[in-house]
Amino acid sequence: MVAAGILVVIVGVFAKLIVPGLPGDLLGSACYTALLFVLAALVLPRSPGVGLAVFAFVVSAVVEVLQLTDMPDAVARVAPLSRWVLGSTFVATDLLGYAVGALVALTIDTAWQRSRRPGTRRPT
Repeated sequence: MVAAGILVVIVGVFAKLIVPGLPGDLLGSACYTALLFVLAALVLPRSPGVGLAVFAFVVSAVVEVLQLTDMPDAVARVAPLSRWVLGSTFVATDLLGYAVGALVALTIDTAWQRSRRPGTRRPT
């Protein structure tokens, strides 16, 4: 799972810095949610994948909606790198990217779990 998280971060940074326009935004948003899925799976390895996917999507959506407030800007004035986590501008299409990221993470996790013996935990 740690390797998966590292890969997701690399793809997400690549998407943010290199892929232009809407495709880059959607890929970055999907990676954001996929990383939340991976982090949640590391903390709660026996949690069902559906629960992890819902958690990752909801957290992503809440962070996106918070961008309608001044909170992300206030935090960024104190901690500039927080923009990578909290963002700065509400974009409704990011919600689509979050949904895709949650579904892709769930699909990969489900396939991984089925390939392993019953009762085994996610790798850490």
